[in-house]
Amino acid sequence: MAETSEFSAADASSEVRMVLLGQTGSGRSSAGNTILGRSAFWTDVSPVSVTSRCQRAGGVVDGRSLRVIDTPGFFHTCMSHDEVRAELSRCVDLSAPGPHVFLLLLRAGRMTHEGSAGLDWIRAAFGPQALRFTVVLITWGDALGPKPVEDFLKESTELWEFVCECAGGYHVFDNTKGHEERSQVTELLKKIDLLIQRNAGAHYTGDMLLQAESAVRHMQQRILGEEQEEGDEEVKKSAEGLFWYELLSAVGRGAVEASGVMEKGKGKGKKVKAVQRAAAIASTPLSITTAAKVMGGAVREGTKVLYKHKKTLLH
Repeated sequence: MAETSEFSAADASSEVRMVLLGQTGSGRSSAGNTILGRSAFWTDVSPVSVTSRCQRAGGVVDGRSLRVIDTPGFFHTCMSHDEVRAELSRCVDLSAPGPHVFLLLLRAGRMTHEGSAGLDWIRAAFGPQALRFTVVLITWGDALGPKPVEDFLKESTELWEFVCECAGGYHVFDNTKGHEERSQVTELLKKIDLLIQRNAGAHYTGDMLLQAESAVRHMQQRILGEEQEEGDEEVKKSAEGLFWYELLSAVGRGAVEASGVMEKGKGKGKKVKAVQRAAAIASTPLSITTAAKVMGGAVREGTKVLYKHKKTLLH
């Protein structure tokens, strides 16, 4: 679904601009429809992500002009993380000059690994400054039953600490009430009004988004650099290991051949196993001449290996 309404420059000064964020299945589109009191965004019961592009809709609710931006889920089933992050950045343009509030939707229930990772998405995609403009919206609040929402939030230390960092606190939507029940929307808009007052009317800006994207790129480059260094170190260790193995083998081979214990050649009858070679040298009384030959052979063969691996040694 594309934009469902247009906004003039005159409206921009008085309207409340909000962006819906959350992982796949958190109920972003449904929440947008509940807020606007009509079916502005496409919803469907599906095992895959429905929203793949940012969508904008607006209307007047409780005397307020609202602009609502729906976004793809953090863990979209058909898009990579980079594609999702790139599409999410469009929500700032669609809410130009910038959103007054991010509504981070979390579905009531057990805190999953994806849910935990989703808390980091808003920081990663929009930077820590985004929490100044964030309200955590708990969807499917009816699933909590008689349990107070604060008790639910405190069951996860990570979740409770995150909510405490959000300047707008939290709110609960009961998805079974539909569009007709407006009290939960009225209470949400009051909390958003209070948040805007606390921020003195300020909103999230494109510059804040650029800073967040720059921080992400810097972190990616740092991680890739560390991985490259680790890879280079492994290659270096492997090369050094090969060098020492070849050097010791060559020195031993040169010494054995020069001593005359083993004849040169490739025939099976002229080859002796390494253990037999060492034993032969150890049991053979060496004259000064023979010792010189042994040393000469060892140096000759060792030099070949040193020359072969000179690039590794000089690196």
